[in-house]
Amino acid sequence: MLDGMPSLPRRIASELNAKLRSPETAAFVAGVENSLTQRRREQKLKTGAFRGLNVVVYRGFVADDVAKVRVRVMEAPELPGDSRIPYWEVAQTNLRRHAALRIVGAEVELRIGDHRATEVTDSHGYANFSLPVPGLRVGWHDAHASIAPIEDGETASGTGRVVKPSLKAPFLVISDIDDTILLTGLTEGVAMVARTVLREASQRAAIPGMASLYRGLARGIPNRAGNRKPEPTFFYVSTGSWSFYPTLQEFMQLRGFPQGPMFLTDWGPTERYLRRSGAEHKRMSIRRLIEAYPGIPFVLVGDSGQRDPLTYGEMAREFPGRVKLILIRQVGDDDEERNAEVRSHAETLRAEGIPMHLVTDAGQAAALAHELGLCDDETLVEVRTEPGSNQ
Repeated sequence: MLDGMPSLPRRIASELNAKLRSPETAAFVAGVENSLTQRRREQKLKTGAFRGLNVVVYRGFVADDVAKVRVRVMEAPELPGDSRIPYWEVAQTNLRRHAALRIVGAEVELRIGDHRATEVTDSHGYANFSLPVPGLRVGWHDAHASIAPIEDGETASGTGRVVKPSLKAPFLVISDIDDTILLTGLTEGVAMVARTVLREASQRAAIPGMASLYRGLARGIPNRAGNRKPEPTFFYVSTGSWSFYPTLQEFMQLRGFPQGPMFLTDWGPTERYLRRSGAEHKRMSIRRLIEAYPGIPFVLVGDSGQRDPLTYGEMAREFPGRVKLILIRQVGDDDEERNAEVRSHAETLRAEGIPMHLVTDAGQAAALAHELGLCDDETLVEVRTEPGSNQ
């Protein structure tokens, strides 16, 4: 082998990997998938097996008087039958969400108050709206979506919510989900899969104290007159699939977390990407939000189990002075190599003026937020006394 020349197997592997990651390969795979989806839909309509339409309106947000809302049109879910096997019905429901037949090319109308717009669903059944909503007041609003009749003449509708954050809020919050507020165990392999697939929302465990911390951040601190600033809006960013949206939404409601728009991912191939980068998805989502609200600082919350410390640090460097606090919940023991690296990374960032902290629990996170005047004394008490928290 000549000096500086890679071995033949390595070169072939490198070329094959580049080919698999190319936009051309992604477009080919996406085209095959789209053809199979269309054939599956036609067969269902022909045999009378099609169960009807389901329209999901995901929580959206308003920035610069434009509402950003995502809608998905799918076949109505098939409800599992009675089973004596433990967790079987839950597993069926969760897996069927991923296998749901998406409706491609459906015309969707979105309405928020008196404002309307129409979009067409893409190859994964999504319709993405940027609807001008001038004069919309701060707070939550209903968003109604309806679709025009498809081949079989059936139509359907759905309702979601869209939030317009107050520009007078002291900060906005961007939070990870898995192992930050929801016990997932992404580093635990099979145990993580079992929690995700076999448990419904009411059976999923929250990270102790985090709901109380988030409610405290939302409540803020009173001024001398006893008044409080407008509540910050919460945004949730995850590499999890949009198929888990109903479960995550129900989980947050049951555990008392502030509601907010979610930025999830679609795991199927697209015309450009055969496989997506979770870190890039989070960077794009965070960047989008920071740019959308240029006059407001942000609090970022994540965990040490994935790339949150690196991603959050990159965003803080990209937007100097815009990040008020970064809280990284420690996953695993103090002496684990991953946590030692995060601790060192946080020290480096603090030396640059970027306030990143690795915390062992919600109590430490609340204490740091309290020192910065982001939450009141009551928050410290509520975090310590929340069931499951360290006393």
